[in-house]
Amino acid sequence: MKYASAVCAALTAVLLSTTAFAQTGTIKSIRLSSGGVAEYVRTLNVRDDGNAVVEVPTDQMDDFLKTLVVSGPAPVKGLSTTGPGMIGETFKALPIKPQDLDSAAGVLRALRGAPVSANEVKGRIVGVEPPTEKQRARLIVLLDSGAFDVAEIGGAMTYKLDDPKDAEMVSRAAELLSSDGVQGTRAVTIALEGKASSAVDISYVVAAPLWKPSYRIIVDAKGKARLQAWAVLENASGEDWRGVSISLTSGKPVTLRQRLYARTWPSRPEVDFAYLDVGGAKRNKFGGALANKPLAEAPAPVEAAPAATIAATADEGDVVANFDLPGTYDLKNGETISVPILDRQIKAEFVALYHDGAQHPDAALVLTNDTGTSLPPAVAAVYDDKGRYVGDARLGNVKPGGVEKATFAADQKIEQEVASAISSSFRTVVVKDGYLEATLERRLRKTFSVWGADADRTFVAEDPGMPGWELVKAEGVEEIPQGARVTVIVPPGKKVSTTIEWRMAESETQAIADIDDTVILQWLDEGPSPEIASKLQGLVTARKAQKEAERDLSTIMQAIEDTTSESSRISGLLSSVGDAPLKQQFLQDLTEQEKSIKALRAQREKTRDRLEKLRKELGEAVARL
Repeated sequence: MKYASAVCAALTAVLLSTTAFAQTGTIKSIRLSSGGVAEYVRTLNVRDDGNAVVEVPTDQMDDFLKTLVVSGPAPVKGLSTTGPGMIGETFKALPIKPQDLDSAAGVLRALRGAPVSANEVKGRIVGVEPPTEKQRARLIVLLDSGAFDVAEIGGAMTYKLDDPKDAEMVSRAAELLSSDGVQGTRAVTIALEGKASSAVDISYVVAAPLWKPSYRIIVDAKGKARLQAWAVLENASGEDWRGVSISLTSGKPVTLRQRLYARTWPSRPEVDFAYLDVGGAKRNKFGGALANKPLAEAPAPVEAAPAATIAATADEGDVVANFDLPGTYDLKNGETISVPILDRQIKAEFVALYHDGAQHPDAALVLTNDTGTSLPPAVAAVYDDKGRYVGDARLGNVKPGGVEKATFAADQKIEQEVASAISSSFRTVVVKDGYLEATLERRLRKTFSVWGADADRTFVAEDPGMPGWELVKAEGVEEIPQGARVTVIVPPGKKVSTTIEWRMAESETQAIADIDDTVILQWLDEGPSPEIASKLQGLVTARKAQKEAERDLSTIMQAIEDTTSESSRISGLLSSVGDAPLKQQFLQDLTEQEKSIKALRAQREKTRDRLEKLRKELGEAVARL
């Protein structure tokens, strides 16, 4: 008996019809952003039922739902698409599974009991015998007469599902698998209120590779340079671009991701039956509000001497620079192109730029961005006025009117050196509430020297300074946001030096009672004015005299103590010797000790008076500061 697989033919027809059903529309324009996203504008046909359909890659659904804008006269009622779990949910209710559609035998096995027509035979599917090494899988059919018929599946066999519901079920399963597995897309239906037009424009933003700028700078001997900017961009959209307008934006946009398409199920606390009574009332309270299940983050997208050019139309927005490329472009999926976006003459000055720690300064161009638009950061290839390549330079983000130093080589024709010197000077000495506060001024002088030029050369030295230091104003020294700059012309065969000087005020506070002479002597070494030096020297002299008097008084007090102790010892011995000659000796010694004590006490009083006088003099010296 000859059989042909009518079910497989039906599945093929279903797959072809569902693939052709969805549409991508016509891409009108693409706006590539330096934030790694692209804004697409498409035109969709509006069907007779007022709906427009667009096919969206599954991995772009979150961005599509977040950014979709529909433009047209008809109001938007909403949109619908196959959910992320729709296939699984649908197959739960079907006896057939996705893997059953891999073969005719799998479909027939899953539909066991269904009415079927096989060539001229009608009956119900009993089962499918598995294939062996000698024969194919065989269909077992229960005929209306009660007899069984068995036939190999495949070859010229023809069979038909007699119940329309079974055929519709297989068709629905094939359609779901087609939109999900075959295409990896979702058909999004946009419902419009009425049919105001035959087409509608939509725009949305999805992830895209970064477009990358590059520059060419051709130096002109007249203080000008020709600046060309090129953009390298890629089509990684998964489809070809045909006749598409392209624009580029440069800036630092905030681009966020939000999981709108993926399903989010809240977790709920489960109550164990042991905690409930028979009636279902709670015995204990359970805390914890509903919390969202943690969702795995989707993987981030992978970023990945010229002739005259037709450049893009550039304009400066509020926060970004825009470059509208001329004409339209055809770009196959996966293809990369490089296109010019800017070709202008700008102001450029060749200078020798001081390079810290190097023997030679850098050869650099001081560029003024008078293009009217921001220049995104990129690498620039530099050519001299004869079109010869001389090096690469890094350009930062240069706003309109901004100045950028493009260093492209070491200037080995001239040499440089720098010498640093630090000096200090005294400003003021103030006494307040028992404290002595001295203010000193530190100065840091950097002297830049350059020589060896074979022609007049502009030398630029920049110094960033240090926190807390203030630039000393001087002729030829310019204060800049990064610190200070000085520019000099170096004639051939001459050595030229120029200076940048910084200053900083420092204050030192000492309690007068605890101040050390060495601190004051250090202040004197800082070179104060003659008046302040005289006052500080008077303070040192007064403190020195006071300390000497304090030492003398301490010595006298110790001598009185020692003498008094010796006198007490002799008095104790007198009581034990009676009228012996030794007693006379002790009496004579005791008399001498008393005379010494009396003299020391007189000396003590005199020293105390001297110390009091010196303290008054010290106070007067402090008051004079």
